[in-house]
Amino acid sequence: MTKSLILHVGPAKCGSSSIQREIAREGSPFHGRSVMLPLPLLQLLIEETVPPEAAAQLLDIVSALFSRGDKVVISHEAMFQHKLALRNILALLRPMVEDVTVVGYSRRQSGFIQSAYGQWLFRSPERTREVSATLRAAGLEPLHFTGLEACFIAAVKTDMHSARQLSTHVILDWHAVYGEIARLLAPFGVRISAGFIPREGYRFSLLADFYRRCGLSAPPSGADETPMNTQYDLDLVEAVHLAVELGLPAPRPHEHNVFFERNASLRLPTGQPEQDDFLDVLKDFVDTRFEASNRAFCLEYGLAEDYFRPRRIVTREAVEEAIAQEAQRRRADPDIVLRRQAAVAARLASAMYARYLEREAKE
Repeated sequence: MTKSLILHVGPAKCGSSSIQREIAREGSPFHGRSVMLPLPLLQLLIEETVPPEAAAQLLDIVSALFSRGDKVVISHEAMFQHKLALRNILALLRPMVEDVTVVGYSRRQSGFIQSAYGQWLFRSPERTREVSATLRAAGLEPLHFTGLEACFIAAVKTDMHSARQLSTHVILDWHAVYGEIARLLAPFGVRISAGFIPREGYRFSLLADFYRRCGLSAPPSGADETPMNTQYDLDLVEAVHLAVELGLPAPRPHEHNVFFERNASLRLPTGQPEQDDFLDVLKDFVDTRFEASNRAFCLEYGLAEDYFRPRRIVTREAVEEAIAQEAQRRRADPDIVLRRQAAVAARLASAMYARYLEREAKE
């Protein structure tokens, strides 16, 4: 019986939670033959020399999984940025298996930054201070911009360094990071299977794609394609960001996620959303910045180049000009900022009152 090991490496914000939910689901081909690697164990596997107890724990886990089938999945999105852990895992497990496939995903860099901001970065005091300092060093007032705009502006000013993971790893260049993984794991004779996740205008089944990369047919009935991570309410995100900016008590990254999840539907209908060409310029610059690397990535892994193609080409000169013009516009008309902040406060207050009335009606 040929034993196959599949390492699902993420990264975060690229469908990992949905894939992990699916492979753990009863009825999945990988139910009972997959594991979300415990974080304490992963942290030990990052060491240059793996502690004996960590090696024994990993071998026990994987041996138990292979006792139930010949194809096993080990998953953790942090493996994408902790490549040394991948090397150590394979050094321990390669003698047990006949073939190894590393499966990972990607997405447009602009979407990745926006998703990371809306999940973690907006509530990080350290990153907020760094972003604000970057804007002030460029002669910009941070409070003249939304937290998301400031995040993208700082990314422009620091050539993406300020948009790094909270772990300090910079992983936005998919071609470079997958290349590093391939080079590090080359001695183990593994196959790298890299894909991208669905996005607006590019819909497909992520789970079917994952199963195909694992060498299986389409997912069985019962597979849930619903995104796992709830998108937090945008007004609540901005309000919490402002609290962090002002040094007020607020949840930190990974703290009290239930607070955001329970209030994910606070936003009230507001008619047609306002067009925000400034934010689009910032995002399009990010995608332009990685255009050549993304093209090479697609060629190497057989992916469709148009998935990553920027909506428009925005050069560094153009984005810097757009930032300067928008900063000048907002300095000249402070009411632009005040109206935005007032709208956020008003919507949150109205939504909270509606929640209060609902509770009153039930009591």
